[in-house]
Amino acid sequence: MIAIFFTLILLYFLSSISIEDINTLLISENKLILFSISGILYLLCIGISNKGIDIKWLIINNSLSMIIIFLIMYLISYVSYKIFGVNSLGMGDIKLSSFSAIWLGIELSFLSLCISFLLSAIYSLSGKLTKRFKPLQQYPFAPFLSIGIFCSWIIDKI
Repeated sequence: MIAIFFTLILLYFLSSISIEDINTLLISENKLILFSISGILYLLCIGISNKGIDIKWLIINNSLSMIIIFLIMYLISYVSYKIFGVNSLGMGDIKLSSFSAIWLGIELSFLSLCISFLLSAIYSLSGKLTKRFKPLQQYPFAPFLSIGIFCSWIIDKI
């Protein structure tokens, strides 16, 4: 029952964030904060409902995962900016991917990033092949992150 409830919450946040990013190329800081707080509530509920899980260890582990994902995504953004002179990832995308580690942990976060980058690459290539995209054109990345996060979540729950 807890998994279904939090799956719906996760789906709501990911949909809302994706729609906002599609419309504005920005992600609300308030939505990201609520997204991360909901993830912490999820961890607390998991820890309370399962006596075999140490809540402190779970929160510390997923917080460290969040920092690792943040650093990796920030490094990707920094390197691509130095090479191409264009922000390939916005701070909202970086924060969304790192806050998702609260929900997913490190392994599933890496899986979600792989799914996200793969889908984004397919989208970008199709846009370039059909001449819909200019070179280095920016497009919203949160929908791809959201799909990757949700797919990883579902894979974990199955």
